[in-house]
Amino acid sequence: MLFQRIAALFAAVTVLLLAGQAQAIPAFARRYETSCQTCHVAYPKLTPFGEAFRRNAYRFPGGGDATAEKEEPLALGNDAMKDRFPAAVWPGQIARQLPLSMLIDGKLTYGPSPEGHVDGAAMAGMTEDAHGGGHAESALALGGLGGQIGLRAGGTLGDIGGYFGSVNIGGHEPIAVERAFAVLTPAGPTALHMRVGRFEPELHGVSVHRGIFNHQLRLTTNTVQLNGFSPEMSSTGLELSGVALGRAAWALGVVETVPAGTSVRKNFYGRLEYKLGGMRLDGIDASAGAAAWSERSLQLGFSAWSGRSGLLAANGMPIHDDDFLRIGVDLHGTFDDLMLDVVGVRQSHSQPTATAGTKMTMDMLFAELTYMVNAVVVPTIRFEGTSLDYGEGKPDQRYLTSLQGTWILRPNVLLRADVGVGADPGSHAEFRAVSAGFSAAF
Repeated sequence: MLFQRIAALFAAVTVLLLAGQAQAIPAFARRYETSCQTCHVAYPKLTPFGEAFRRNAYRFPGGGDATAEKEEPLALGNDAMKDRFPAAVWPGQIARQLPLSMLIDGKLTYGPSPEGHVDGAAMAGMTEDAHGGGHAESALALGGLGGQIGLRAGGTLGDIGGYFGSVNIGGHEPIAVERAFAVLTPAGPTALHMRVGRFEPELHGVSVHRGIFNHQLRLTTNTVQLNGFSPEMSSTGLELSGVALGRAAWALGVVETVPAGTSVRKNFYGRLEYKLGGMRLDGIDASAGAAAWSERSLQLGFSAWSGRSGLLAANGMPIHDDDFLRIGVDLHGTFDDLMLDVVGVRQSHSQPTATAGTKMTMDMLFAELTYMVNAVVVPTIRFEGTSLDYGEGKPDQRYLTSLQGTWILRPNVLLRADVGVGADPGSHAEFRAVSAGFSAAF
């Protein structure tokens, strides 16, 4: 009991000191008057129901909003306008209260500058060159102890779709629009989604925005040489997606190249996935169990991305174009309290360096295993490996293994501690970093 009081005091003091980035929307909890655990294992990692909620354009599956929504929406007009359409505008609705959430996150880290193991500043949009950089001396990093606040907004647009917005204040940039998009659902809540704006492409079934670790994924933020492409944190464009027969899902998108200003042509990507067992992807006929995270299921996915970037020299002058193709396969399994994610990717480049005609291939492997000891204690281990092949003998390989423990102090308050061990090309495994962090959402 004493330990819990000390921890609660630590959390309360830390809220006043720490600012960073977390990923959850307490506005949804207010809208439905339910716990964050309805949709989250430990925010932002989603339960099967939370995933169905996301795929329903931020509505309860199967038309459940009619009974689940506790906050009565504000009508914009009345039903009589429907009879006068198009002489009168079709009525709509908005939330009575501003659907805004504030997210606070802080972290103390000790170790050398660890690639793939970064603070809130990097989460705001920095990416790192795969197989670049050297080592720094171990030091205590205080940069995560303030200077950034995350604001999130999300909700429905009545029966025609939903919206989501994410802004970070402070950190890497004074103000950064991380994501801002609308989702239109012209063929029902799940059959067809038209997502327009700045969003994270639907690609591998894992996401920095929905992952239990509080740092970026090398899988989706690593770049290759002078080509700055990576599919996270977000891209600007249009994506069509949907769920078929409750268990199959698809996505097709066209977006600008990241980073901005290097686009030679639009980038195209697609994804197919299928879920065996467990809750359907659309959440229809879902039944509440004793543990929201628990089910027995296997989900398989395949993705492809085709792009072209214009490479720039250090002085900003254009060099030449680099065509690249990214192919990925992924597996996601849940067996009661055990959750496994595995993703394999091959990314091929035609000429990502200043030397024309120099081809390169980057292979990436991501694996993460999470075990729910109980509803409060959640240990997770993650492996991230990359191999960069120059076509001149043995590829450059590096990896990072991270172990994290998450303690759910309250539904909207988390304590985290993690340690990372990794290796660079030609070196042995060595200590990367150890950190302790705190996250709160309001």
